[in-house]
Amino acid sequence: MLKYLGLGTAAVGATSLLAACGGGLGAGASGRGAQFSIASFPGDSFLLDAVNLANNDFARNNLDVPKFITPQSGVQALQLVSAGAVNGYTSDTLLLMGAHANSTQGKRPVIIGLKNVATTYGIVVGPNGNWPGEGATFEEKMQSLKGKSIGVSAIGAGGDLQLDLALELAGMQSSDVTHLATGPSASAIPNMKAGRLDGYVAVQWSSGQFIARETGGSVLLDFGRPSMPETLRNQAVLCISTSESFAQENEDVLKNWLRAQSEGSEWMVSQKDEAAEILNSGTFDGNAPEIAKAYMEHYAQEVAPKLQPMFKAPKDQVDHMIDLAVRFGNAKEGAISYEQIVPAFARA
Repeated sequence: MLKYLGLGTAAVGATSLLAACGGGLGAGASGRGAQFSIASFPGDSFLLDAVNLANNDFARNNLDVPKFITPQSGVQALQLVSAGAVNGYTSDTLLLMGAHANSTQGKRPVIIGLKNVATTYGIVVGPNGNWPGEGATFEEKMQSLKGKSIGVSAIGAGGDLQLDLALELAGMQSSDVTHLATGPSASAIPNMKAGRLDGYVAVQWSSGQFIARETGGSVLLDFGRPSMPETLRNQAVLCISTSESFAQENEDVLKNWLRAQSEGSEWMVSQKDEAAEILNSGTFDGNAPEIAKAYMEHYAQEVAPKLQPMFKAPKDQVDHMIDLAVRFGNAKEGAISYEQIVPAFARA
């Protein structure tokens, strides 16, 4: 069974989780290093967290990381970052920019690294449609969705915004498809099997592959492929985040975390089979070894080579995401600048 959670849905119960988590930073017990809380979910976007844990990378980098916090959504995770209950989180970049633009100074989430500089989104379709073949153009594939019901985790969430962007780039209107909020990726499978959905916007690369396998469908559009429009493809959709005040006060701690993540990334590339086992067991309950292995090949060939050392964030890539945040209505023009949202130590 797929363990993915919907990372763009509205947060529920943030206050109770905040109370349970506490906050602040202190010396770890018995000299284990600085206490550092991480929010994480199952899935390939968060695989580095699981790898760090499995390989004891945190302790080696002077961090005392308790059990990962698993919020109900990406929205809630960013609320916890702003409140100081979470010190580090891998966020959807556009979601973070919206939170940054609407938070008070000091509590705003900021970007301390870019974890993926190409999009992870795609559209999976069921087995019953008359879908274009692999050689069809982007526009032809998008036109085939006209009049269809397409699932997203939530209206206004990352997948919904990416669907609208793809429609716009194909010369279509948002209303050309029916947007249905169906919750997390796992819920897409029974809905597609029952014929209630013609397709679903997958947030993570391996989730799209898994949904296609389980429904007998296919990945109609992988937004990260070279044939996709550049605006859609070249999005740094995953960033490493913390709060503005934490970044100002704990630069050395954050550098230790970035070093641990960098070590994890290098290990994933050199030990692809072992990394695939961690992804398969932690996300797919051991039921998708071939998808986990395919993702590790994808990571080694398409993701890792494009990353900056220590995940540093280049200005052009961040500025592009700021432009998209304004385009989507996540932020007003001039509300975010590169220098404001990326601390000096994280800039490329």
